[in-house]
Amino acid sequence: MAEGRNAYVLLRAHRRLAGTVLFVLAALMLAFLPIVVTASPAGWSGAVFASLRLTALYAFTLIFMNIVTGALAPWFYAVFGARKESVIHLVTGLAGFTLALAHGLIVLTQRYYRGYSAAWLIGPVTLGLLVLTVWVALDRKRMKKAWRVIHQMNYAIFAVIYIKAVIIGSDLKGSSRAGVTTLIVFTLYAVIAALALATRIRRFVAVERRRKAAPA
Repeated sequence: MAEGRNAYVLLRAHRRLAGTVLFVLAALMLAFLPIVVTASPAGWSGAVFASLRLTALYAFTLIFMNIVTGALAPWFYAVFGARKESVIHLVTGLAGFTLALAHGLIVLTQRYYRGYSAAWLIGPVTLGLLVLTVWVALDRKRMKKAWRVIHQMNYAIFAVIYIKAVIIGSDLKGSSRAGVTTLIVFTLYAVIAALALATRIRRFVAVERRRKAAPA
């Protein structure tokens, strides 16, 4: 994949600028979420309900960051180096999981699932899968083969979470300006995640072809 190598070289040559741009983008993505809550029809009415929505919004955003930093790891290596990139990937994953867990606990303890269709069950199922992926990731030295397989579930989990958010997400439903904007932004995240996955698959296929073509 010549284009992948070219992208790596370009990012490496301009890593300071690229790092600054990525930092600003990440900060804007995180700062956008309280604005969503403020501009939504429900606003900050009720601390528990606001916490429910914020934990969901931040969990989705951080899991998106985790997926992109994983799928496009070589490019992030070029900008931050392998050690820092691994820390970023780990922190976004753990933070996203923690907030998803907090969101699920609020839903269950406050019984916010009442009045919703069976789509709310997607939440507990995906949360259980997240627990599995985090557990295996933390013990990946002993479960290396299982980790490689289960870690790929993150892409499916992200897709399912996106579908759930579109169906019953409090800040994505309706025709309000905040809701439409959030839906557009989260859909953009989903598209970027899909493209990142496609890039990772292409890279894997290219590596396998070179490995098979190499003399024994």
